[in-house]
Amino acid sequence: MEEITAPGQDDEDEQRTYTRLLTAISDYRRRHHRAGPDILGPRPQGLDGDEWDHLTDAIDLYTHARVQHRLEQMRARTAAERATLLPPTSPLRQQPPPDTHQPGHRPPTR
Repeated sequence: MEEITAPGQDDEDEQRTYTRLLTAISDYRRRHHRAGPDILGPRPQGLDGDEWDHLTDAIDLYTHARVQHRLEQMRARTAAERATLLPPTSPLRQQPPPDTHQPGHRPPTR
């Protein structure tokens, strides 16, 4: 469960989501007698497999949202730092950071 990153304490919505996710995972682990480092264990057969799929998707979505949130914070901080370091007339001050998440974006090749 240590693999699921906790949000910052200043974001109450993320704290609630994190708490709900950990509660659902803990409940699943208790009911299915799971222990150890593998959060959910192997996928069970039947209806329990549907719950396992749902929890696996929830973990993936939560992790993706945390990464995206952190990247947005880093981009905002970088833009703010660039604005403070560059003179007001610099053309670099006006450039937004490249969005590497656009479909078809390729990093420069050498």
